[in-house]
Amino acid sequence: MHEQVERITIGIDDTEASWSALRWVAERAARHPCRVRIVRAVDPLEPEETWTHHRLVAGRSLIVVSAPGTEVELAAPPEPILDALVAHARAEDLLVVGSHRRRRLQSALTGLLPDRIAGASPVPTVIVPDDWPAGLLDADVVLAVDADTAPQVVDFAIGEARRHGAVLRVVHTWLEPAPVGQPVLASASESPIAERTSAEHVLDDVVRRITAVAPELAVRSEVLHGTAGSTVASAAEHHGLVVVGRRHRSVFGGAVLGSVAQDLMAESSTALCVVPVPPV
Repeated sequence: MHEQVERITIGIDDTEASWSALRWVAERAARHPCRVRIVRAVDPLEPEETWTHHRLVAGRSLIVVSAPGTEVELAAPPEPILDALVAHARAEDLLVVGSHRRRRLQSALTGLLPDRIAGASPVPTVIVPDDWPAGLLDADVVLAVDADTAPQVVDFAIGEARRHGAVLRVVHTWLEPAPVGQPVLASASESPIAERTSAEHVLDDVVRRITAVAPELAVRSEVLHGTAGSTVASAAEHHGLVVVGRRHRSVFGGAVLGSVAQDLMAESSTALCVVPVPPV
């Protein structure tokens, strides 16, 4: 039985973060069949065709050296990178971009922040930081959940853990609610015990779904105390991938990333996958 070919689009520019993203894709293509499209958008007023072609060819060389036989397509559309990547990604399984986590305003794709790309992408989007440590692709997968985590997000994390033969580590954070009014008037629902118990129930529900769908998968679940973003970022270090969902919408109708994803982009060297959730 032939393994299904994964379709990946990666957006690049001239930054080191793009080369980290290319290395991530190359490692992935070396492990299972992939068809890769490398996209570098071109400003129609300053096309720089020779330099663009050079960067695209160099990107293709990096991938085929690591994964001989991988089909690599090159594209240089004369349009904004956000529009180009969203258009190309519609027919793909995965979209990949790089990110300068310590220099967010210089981060990619010709000045466009990766969170905007992940917020607009119709498919799961992997954001690879410029200091991503190579060689951890098969390490454990972290799934960060909350009470609103959609089945599509859980299913994606299951697929990643299966693909890499990895442990799926499911985490949920909790924090004591800020005190309001007189301490003696605080309700039982506002106590630390109630908060932790609620987090445990959410985690148990997700783990039951995982074991029902993938009983062969090794699963670890943890309730972590602390602010969601920084706590998950710390837990995700030295892992293969951290997976979160995206369902937030701006007042203008476009999708934006939640605070956990934003914090992970800024604080973790682990690749982050943002999985879009269709509106209910």
